[in-house]
Amino acid sequence: MSKTHNALPKHFRAAPLAAAVVAALGLLSSGALHAAEPATIAELQAEIARLKQALAAKEGAATQAAQPAPEATPASAPALAAAEDEPQALGAVTVRAKRKIELLKDVPLSVSVVTGAELDRELAQDLSAITKRSAGIQFNQNNTRGASLSIRGLGKRSFTETQDPSVGMVVDGVSYGLSQLANFDFYDVDSVDVTRGPQGTLGGKGASSGVVSINTKRPSFYPSADYQITYGQRDTVMAKANLGGPIIDDLLAWRGSFLVDRSRGYYTNNFDSNYSLYNKNRVSGRTQFLFTPSADFNARISFDLEPHAPQVQNGLTFYKNQPDRFADGSLTDPSGTTTRAKLTGYTNASGAYTPGRAWFAGRDFNGTPYTYANNYIGDNNLNFNENQGQTVHNKGGQVDLTWNLANHTLTSITATRKYSFDAHNDEGTPFDISRNGGGGVDYQQFSQELKLKSKPGGAFDYVAGLFYLKTEDDIASKSGWGSDAGAWFATTAQYNTLDRLAGVNRGAGLALLRDALADTLVKGDTVVDTKSTAIYGNGTWHATDAISLNGGLRLTHENRSTTDTRVVTANGAGAALNPVAVRGVQLGGFNSTASGTLAAGNSAAQVALADAVASRYFGAASYGALSSAQLAQVAAAKALRAGQIGQLISGITSHYDDNLVTATLSPSYRFNDNVTGYTSWQYGEKSGSALNVNGLSANVRPEKTNAFEVGLKSSLLKNTLILNADLFQMNIRDYQSTVRVVDDFTTQTNIANGQANPTAYVTAQGNVPKVRGRGLELDAVYSGIQNLSIRVAGAYTDARYVSFPLAAKPDELAYLTAPYVDQSGLTLPGVAKWTGNVGAEYRLPVWGDKQFHTSFTTSFTSRYNNTDTLSDYGYVPGNAVTDVSMGLTFKTGFDVSLVVKNATDNRAHEPAWTSYAPNPYPRWFGLTFSGKL
Repeated sequence: MSKTHNALPKHFRAAPLAAAVVAALGLLSSGALHAAEPATIAELQAEIARLKQALAAKEGAATQAAQPAPEATPASAPALAAAEDEPQALGAVTVRAKRKIELLKDVPLSVSVVTGAELDRELAQDLSAITKRSAGIQFNQNNTRGASLSIRGLGKRSFTETQDPSVGMVVDGVSYGLSQLANFDFYDVDSVDVTRGPQGTLGGKGASSGVVSINTKRPSFYPSADYQITYGQRDTVMAKANLGGPIIDDLLAWRGSFLVDRSRGYYTNNFDSNYSLYNKNRVSGRTQFLFTPSADFNARISFDLEPHAPQVQNGLTFYKNQPDRFADGSLTDPSGTTTRAKLTGYTNASGAYTPGRAWFAGRDFNGTPYTYANNYIGDNNLNFNENQGQTVHNKGGQVDLTWNLANHTLTSITATRKYSFDAHNDEGTPFDISRNGGGGVDYQQFSQELKLKSKPGGAFDYVAGLFYLKTEDDIASKSGWGSDAGAWFATTAQYNTLDRLAGVNRGAGLALLRDALADTLVKGDTVVDTKSTAIYGNGTWHATDAISLNGGLRLTHENRSTTDTRVVTANGAGAALNPVAVRGVQLGGFNSTASGTLAAGNSAAQVALADAVASRYFGAASYGALSSAQLAQVAAAKALRAGQIGQLISGITSHYDDNLVTATLSPSYRFNDNVTGYTSWQYGEKSGSALNVNGLSANVRPEKTNAFEVGLKSSLLKNTLILNADLFQMNIRDYQSTVRVVDDFTTQTNIANGQANPTAYVTAQGNVPKVRGRGLELDAVYSGIQNLSIRVAGAYTDARYVSFPLAAKPDELAYLTAPYVDQSGLTLPGVAKWTGNVGAEYRLPVWGDKQFHTSFTTSFTSRYNNTDTLSDYGYVPGNAVTDVSMGLTFKTGFDVSLVVKNATDNRAHEPAWTSYAPNPYPRWFGLTFSGKL
C-alpha cells in the first residue's frame, strides 16, 4: 500500500538547500518560546509550496559562510550554516515551523537563541558553558545537586529541593521540577533558547525569572550518522555519536545518540592521589522513534539514560587563616573553635595561650607528619580521607503526540523522569572525623500537557492548554562520626575536662572523647510531595499589519506537603551516653545534671546503665562512687554527644495549598520590515513552600513578580547586522531567599543550660520583603564581512534588596550584638553589574577542497559578591573566560580541530573569610576528530 501521504515528497529530500532554509526559519519560529513544538506534515508541505520561488534566489546567494536570512535572529547565521552542512528531511518533528512563520524578531519578549553548532565547535555541553553564550544569565557553580541558574540577577540559591527554581528548565518540551535534572552533559543539541521574565502562559511549568529551553535533534527520514572523538589533557576521552533514519520508509524513523565523557580533575587529593576533583565520569544515551501513520497524526517516543556513576565534586575547598581580630579589635576566636586553634593553639582575650589539642599532635599519614601549615592551609592543599564523592543517576522517557485538525493543532506530551544523588562529605582533613556524612536525593516526576494551537494566518492566533506535574522528592541528610570526631567537635571546656586538664583521669577522658561519637550516625529525611495543575492561554491579535497585541493568562493550583524526620540510625560506641530523649524521640540514656550527678526519676534500668558507664570508664563499682571530677567528665562527654546529635524529629508535616496567577500583556509595533518595537508587562507568582525549620512548621510565602520591558528588534545594513535591545525592570515582593531565623531547639537548650544570651539562629529558606532588578540587554550579530560572523551579547543588571532589614550578619560583623544587619539597598548575591560575551567564527577555503575554520567565545563578568551574607570577603574580581577552536574540514566532511577551554587560565575567586572553592576547570586543551558516516 502506498504511504506517500505519510512523509514529504521524495524529490524534496534531495533538496538540501530547501531543507536548510526551512530549518533556519523554523528555528526562528516563536511557537511556544520554551518548548519545541512539532509541525504537522500538512503545514510543512504548505510551507514548501510557499518557499519554492524564494529557494532559487537563495541558492544563488548561498555562500560557504552562510549569511543570515532576512528578518533573522542573532542565531540565524550559525543555524543556517549548520543546516547546509547536513541536509535535513522535513519530518513532522524535525523542524519547528508554521504555515505563517512568525519570526523571533516579532516576539515581544527578550529571547536569545544559541544553536547546537555553536556549542559543538567549542565543546560547550553543560549549563556552565551554555550560559556563557547568552547575556544576563548566570550559572552558579556547585556540585550536581547544588548548582542553580539566575536570570537578570534573580534565582541564585543554595541546596533546597522544597523551593521551586526561579529559572525554569525545559528539555524537549518537558518542564523539570528541579534544576539539577539538567545539570549534566547535553549532546545532539539543536538549539538553546533563553527567555527572560516571568513565564507560563505559553505552557509548561511557570517560572518567575525566565526559562532555559534545550531542544535536541529529532528523528528524521533522512539517513544520517555523525561522530566526534576528543582526546585531551588530564586523560580526557570524549566520544559522541548520532545516527538515525528510516526503519520503515515513510512510516517509522529513529535517532540514537550517546555521549561518553571521562577525564581526571585538575586538582588531586594529596592524601590519596588516586582521586582527583572535579573528575568526569559520565555515560549518557538517548533513543527516539518517530511514527507517522498519516498526514494528520505523528508520534515521537524518546528514552534517555545516564547510569549511576561516581564523581568527586565534594571537597574542592582551599583554606586560609581566619583573621585574628574584628574591626572593633576583639578576637574572632576567643575560645578556640577554629581548625587552627585545635591544631596549633590560640590566645584568648586575656592573653593566655592554649596549645593545640594533643589528640591530633604528631599524627602522620602516608609517612609524613600532618601539620596545619603544611597540609591544611593554602592553595592546592587538599588532604581528606572521604573519597567517595557523589554518585548521580538520571533517566527519563516521553511520548509526544500531534494531531493536525481542521483549524488547530493538538499536541500531547507525557513524560516521566527519575534522578538520584548521593554525596559523601569530609571536613577537609585525613583524620577520622566525618564518616558517611553528606546528603542524598531520590526524585521522580510525572508530567502531562495538552495543548491546542490555532492555525496561524487570521487576525487572532492563540494557544491554550492544560498542564499537570506530580513530583516526589526524598531528601536525605546524613551525619556520621569517626573515632577522632569527639576530640574535634568538643568545645574547649569539654576538651579541657576530658584531656588537657584531666590529670589522673586522662585515660578515661580519652576513652570518653573517642566513644562519645565514634560510629554514630544520624539521618534526616525530608519527603516533599507536590501536585501542580494549571490552565493557560495566550493569544495575539493582529490589529493591523503593523500593530499586534499579545496577552496571556495562567491559573495554577499548587498542593504541597513536606514531612521531616530525624533519628539516630546507629548508636556506635557511645549508646550509654545518649540523652534520655530529644523532643519526644526516646534514646534510652540515663538522666543526669549538668555536673554529672544522677537526676531524680531514673528507672532501675537507667541506674544500671549509669553504673555500667562508671565501671567501663573508671572501674568503679557504681555510678555513685565516682568523684566530682569523674562526674564532670561523664557530663562533658554526654553534652558533647548531645550537641552533635542535635534535634531529633519523630515526624512533622507542613502543608501548602494555593492558587497562583501568571499574566502577560505585550503590544508591539512594526515600524517597517526591519524594525519592530514592543513593550511588555509580565506578572508571575512563584509557589511558596511547605517547610519545616527546626522541627516546627515555617512555610515560605509565594514570590510575586511584576516585570516591565521595552525593546527594539532590528535587522540593519541590508540584513547583515541583527541588533536587539531592551530595557527592563522587575519588582519582586516576598523574594524567596536564604534568611536567618531563630533556632528554637538550640535556644531552648541554651536556656535549660543557663547560658547567657541564649537565643540562637540558623540559616533557612524564607522571604525577603522587596527586591528590584533593572537593566539593559543587548544581542547582536554581524555578518557583513565575507566568511566571518561576529556575535555580541551584553547586559547591565542592577538587582538590589529594596527592603531586607533582617539579614544574616557576614562573618566579619559577628562581633555586633544585634542578631541581624540591614542589607536594604545592597546588590543581591551573585549579581555582576556587567556581563556579556563576544564570539566570532571565520571560515576560509584552503588547499582546493578543504576549509580552515577558527572561532572563539569570550564571556566576561564584572566584580560581584559571591556570598549569601554579602561579606566583604566575598567579592570576586571582574574576569573573563575564553574558549577557542581551530581546525580543518576535508571534502569528505572529516574535521580535525584543536580546542582550548579557558585559554587565559582564569581562576578568579573571592578572598574568603576562611575558605573558598577555586574554579574547578582551569585551562584545558584537546584534539577533536569528527565526521559523517
